[in-house]
Amino acid sequence: MKYEKIILKDKKDASLRRFHPWVFSGAVDKMEGKVTDGEVVEIYSKSGDYLATGHYQNGSICVRIFSFEKTDANQEFWTTKLRNAYQYRGNLNLINNPQTNCYRLVHAEGDGLPGLIIDIYNKTAVLQCHSIGMHLEREKNL
Repeated sequence: MKYEKIILKDKKDASLRRFHPWVFSGAVDKMEGKVTDGEVVEIYSKSGDYLATGHYQNGSICVRIFSFEKTDANQEFWTTKLRNAYQYRGNLNLINNPQTNCYRLVHAEGDGLPGLIIDIYNKTAVLQCHSIGMHLEREKNL
């Protein structure tokens, strides 16, 4: 899928090259195309290097990164992210643990799902979307 591009200012790509999951508005040089809140965008350095893919949101944190590899953010992509979070919590012995029936299944940026929190209370999942991008993905893919 083709996404709109956001080009960073010169020398503002270092944090993304270290896999920091946010792009701050002050780092943005220009946006190619009309970008709307919640839209999936690709981030490029001033020299044209692809850096990441994430959700755009007008604000001081203007992109929340969910992939540092080119991707098609489709249902399969999101399902894999959720499965990885579930498997990780299983490896931590949080699922079916006899000492507790409550745990955080998804911890936003920590699971590559910025803006999304999912807490499990016994057999009930409580989902919180703290970004417009995740709110829109929830309606489309989650």
